[in-house]
Amino acid sequence: MVSLIKWILITIGAISTYYMTSLQIQYGVTSKVINEMISPTLHPDAMEKVYMPMINTLLDTGDITMASIVRVKVADDVSNEDVEVAMESIATSEGIRSVGMLPLSEMVELQTGEKQRFLKIYQYCSPRTAMVMVDHSDAFSAYLPCRLALIQDKEGQRWLYTLDMNAMIYGGAPLPDYLLEKAIEVQRVITAIQVGGAEGDF
Repeated sequence: MVSLIKWILITIGAISTYYMTSLQIQYGVTSKVINEMISPTLHPDAMEKVYMPMINTLLDTGDITMASIVRVKVADDVSNEDVEVAMESIATSEGIRSVGMLPLSEMVELQTGEKQRFLKIYQYCSPRTAMVMVDHSDAFSAYLPCRLALIQDKEGQRWLYTLDMNAMIYGGAPLPDYLLEKAIEVQRVITAIQVGGAEGDF
């Protein structure tokens, strides 16, 4: 009798998993169901925009850092200098301040005398927006300033990396309207800098 009940439960679980997977593939509803079951306090788009993509990337790569970033390939005909000029120009036109650069590969070359693959960090900040975000939660300070990394991978391809701001915007409880508007605007500006830099377009 116990074995029979056990197999019935296993069968029900397998059928449920099959149909939930089918619904996700066809209609994208699994994330909504899970979101409601786990925590109704989360943003309605938390599973769809943050946690499901993050889990998929983590399962594909095994790398949690890859699951938390956005990267854009730098065009082959765009030099590192072109990337930098484009990003600075776009940042200025968008009214966001460049607050520092960290030429990591250059620093290591000077320390070791050995050639390194290119890595440079660019930092941007809108001070007033930053303070509004921190007034909402001190933890937002860990996201400041907004950073972009220009890096040459081990195969020689160059990329611009930045943190995926969807986690901050949609990953928890819904942000107040005034803060949501500012966060989405910062995301738009950083995306413009990232894409424009990768294309050398400004």
